[in-house]
Amino acid sequence: MTKRAGILVAAGATVAGLLAAAPAPAAASGASAPPAPKLAWTDCPTENHPTLQCAKVDAPLDHADPSGRRVTLALSRIPHTAKTFQGPLLVNPGGPGGSGLSMAGFVASSLPKKVASQYDVIGFDPRGVGKSTPKLNCLPGHSDPVRPDSVPASYRDERVNRDRAAAFARACG
Repeated sequence: MTKRAGILVAAGATVAGLLAAAPAPAAASGASAPPAPKLAWTDCPTENHPTLQCAKVDAPLDHADPSGRRVTLALSRIPHTAKTFQGPLLVNPGGPGGSGLSMAGFVASSLPKKVASQYDVIGFDPRGVGKSTPKLNCLPGHSDPVRPDSVPASYRDERVNRDRAAAFARACG
């Protein structure tokens, strides 16, 4: 085999391997997603964002167990105003533990008007935070005694941190 033929065979094998490794389209799995719930948006204007709207959506606490416990997520939206609608723009508050309801108005007012007007800018409170329910309340006792250093200096400190983290998680439910 010539050097050129060897290179072509190697390149072909690489491309074939990459194509074979490409993910299958979601529809090919045979599973279909349940239809998205229809949201009942209501006006909830603020001084800075007079067009702000709010809604709530129920969701599984554990997506691996969709018939199990449920949570209600609080949503906010600055609706599009342009005739050309590009779709929703979901903004995530990051975390952990931060409310994102105010982010819809903040992001919509931070974007160029021509851009923001084409999107429904949507913010939300993550599970357990702000106006989403149920609320997590893990703080009683969290800093009493003073929270230990997150980088333990000894195995004993590591064990104390681990036990304290486990107790904290149990308190959160």
